[in-house]
Amino acid sequence: MKNPRGKFTMYNIMKEDPYLVPHLPNTDQLTEKALSRYLDKYGIVIVKPCRGAKGKGVVQVRCVDDGRVEIQSGRSKLELESREAAYAHLKEHHIIERKKYIVQERIDLSTVEGNPVDVRVVVQRRMRFFRWEVTGILVKVSADGYFVTNHATAVMHLEDALRASSAAFLDPVVVQKGLSAIARRTARKLQAPYPQLRCIGLDIGFTNKGELFIIEANLDPDLEMFKPLQDKSMYNKIMKFKKGWRCSLLHKLTVFLKKIIKR
Repeated sequence: MKNPRGKFTMYNIMKEDPYLVPHLPNTDQLTEKALSRYLDKYGIVIVKPCRGAKGKGVVQVRCVDDGRVEIQSGRSKLELESREAAYAHLKEHHIIERKKYIVQERIDLSTVEGNPVDVRVVVQRRMRFFRWEVTGILVKVSADGYFVTNHATAVMHLEDALRASSAAFLDPVVVQKGLSAIARRTARKLQAPYPQLRCIGLDIGFTNKGELFIIEANLDPDLEMFKPLQDKSMYNKIMKFKKGWRCSLLHKLTVFLKKIIKR
């Protein structure tokens, strides 16, 4: 039986590793009580579908004055008079029936020109080997007015992004080492329940204090976002790994068919 690939399932798997726990934003299944509890604790939270991609269905919920609550979807913002009204609005306009959702602590991400940024880290392994290798790291800069980087206006090399960010004092070498360590550890943790995994794309946020948080793990990541970078070395390396999987799969299929023919 295959393991489900929902965000909450993977969060709970990663949470089993004490090394990863400090890098995981608190997350729970979305209910009205959970939303209220998280708003009490954090004041601002993210609601997203357990299964989804490219920021679809992701909204930000924030406490404002006099018990009112603001809901942001894309660039659009709406104020509701209470948490009850906010949850009712979510159910009517943003939550698809029968789909599961999570509520997550919102990380105060570093910014470039006032826009939040996060890091996409790609970690891969070859078909016949178990060693995971970080093959790509880039920074995504959100578009004006957006709170998620899925609507990115630019992708940048880590060093360039740090230099231009509100966390310019951070050492790029230290940050990259931290990102790579988290990515490899996450890959090893997810490998057990998902043994066929060959590629994972991690979205990792960094704060102005240098803290690193795993926003989510993508088991079927978009690799084309590396293509616009002027330096093609990371993109070429990622594609080389991907080609290696296909060659290995083709080799296995060929061997299998030869055995059948001999019978």
